[in-house]
Amino acid sequence: MLLRFTTLTALFFAYTLAWAQQSNSLFFMHRIPQSNLINPAVQIDCPVYVGVPFLSSLHLNLNSTGFSYNDIANGTGTINFPALVGQMHSWDYLSEELHYTPVSFGFMYDNDQYFNFAWTERVESKLFVSKRLMSLFANGNTQFVGNGLITSNPGLNSFYYREFSFGYSTRLRGDVLVGAHAKILFGLAGLYTKRNSVDIEIDALTHNIDARWNPQVNVAYPLGVTTDAAGNVTGVSAGAFSPLPFFLNFSNPGLAFDLGFVKPNDPITWSGSILDLGFIWWFKSTSRFTNDGHFVYRGATPADLTNPDAYIDMLADSINNQVQFQHSNGSFVSFLNPKAYFGGTYAFTPQLLAGAHVRTEWYPGRPVVGLTLSAIAMAKKGSSVSLTYSVMNGSFANIGAAINLGGESFQFYILTDNLLAPFYPERVRNANLRFGFNLFWGCKQKKKKLSIPESSGGGCFWTWGLDQKRKQHGVK
Repeated sequence: MLLRFTTLTALFFAYTLAWAQQSNSLFFMHRIPQSNLINPAVQIDCPVYVGVPFLSSLHLNLNSTGFSYNDIANGTGTINFPALVGQMHSWDYLSEELHYTPVSFGFMYDNDQYFNFAWTERVESKLFVSKRLMSLFANGNTQFVGNGLITSNPGLNSFYYREFSFGYSTRLRGDVLVGAHAKILFGLAGLYTKRNSVDIEIDALTHNIDARWNPQVNVAYPLGVTTDAAGNVTGVSAGAFSPLPFFLNFSNPGLAFDLGFVKPNDPITWSGSILDLGFIWWFKSTSRFTNDGHFVYRGATPADLTNPDAYIDMLADSINNQVQFQHSNGSFVSFLNPKAYFGGTYAFTPQLLAGAHVRTEWYPGRPVVGLTLSAIAMAKKGSSVSLTYSVMNGSFANIGAAINLGGESFQFYILTDNLLAPFYPERVRNANLRFGFNLFWGCKQKKKKLSIPESSGGGCFWTWGLDQKRKQHGVK
């Protein structure tokens, strides 16, 4: 049952892998308060912002680091497995993120200090597999005769957790902004696969396979587990779902931190952040599945090939008999996948910027790095638009856009890193979507009350310096 569940999950990710990409278009859109989510140093222009309750931010992100649907089937509907494996990285991943922020707000305490809060429901999953292990299935075991194969087991990490983020940003000498988030986490459900060594030996004469591994899968969710007399798992089923105890579960605590900075310079403004340095400790409704890890496969003979159906049934029985999982209960710790952003913007005019940044995420097994180029235009009353081009996950076909409308009292924003995804879903590896609504206080004043500085760019609030804005509206 456990193996069947993992297989079905892998098939689901394979179906959805055409939709994927990280949220790169948001990084330099500092007029959107939610840009603080990926750089905690960013401050708002207005004294106060509140995300529209239950509509503050919705973020959907899915990605494949190695291939699109066309790469798998080559437009024919038939998988070319050897060709697919040939283009893989050492480790490849199918990932998804769903972040829903029902409550968020922020305020300027004085001229330099900014406080903010966000409550976010986060669902994140990563299916990972090594190229060397996939090559064994795609190209046979001859390539490993004599040297064997040493790698790590494939797996799936999938978590649903609640995040309460408390943010602080301050301005230092030289207008440098630094900020941090302290995040309290509560896990609601999780599946965590520990990466252990897989050691496979190939007999030089018979080409028989002798594999040793020690897989361990941890689950945090009510399960019904049945075992045989020897203690081997014979069945796994999900327990009854009770909404109130599930969503009010605060028994799996965790902590995380984000750090960031913005350094104005002439002519380049530098920005950077490190996100999701943290962990969750799972205590409630936990199950652990382990295996002593020894499997022997003797290979097919000419006699076996005369009745392939019977041979496949025999092979399945052999695997079931030799790969037996044991069940136990016990807490476990899962770590978040850290991310880092670093880049800069160049101002051609006060309303027109060009930028570039690098994004790195530490996946199980290796870091995944991408580059994004941005062009940003800002209107005088708070609206802005951005076009981006990203090289990510081995794909060069990622043209994105971001737009925020309004900004004096109300704002709607929407952005994506891949505009092509809805039109060519079978070709892309990357897609995402984020949108939301914000309310502002203190940005809009009656003209007769304004004391307009001579260098204010015609008196428009959005062209004033930060000191001028806050002083006008009574911020200390």
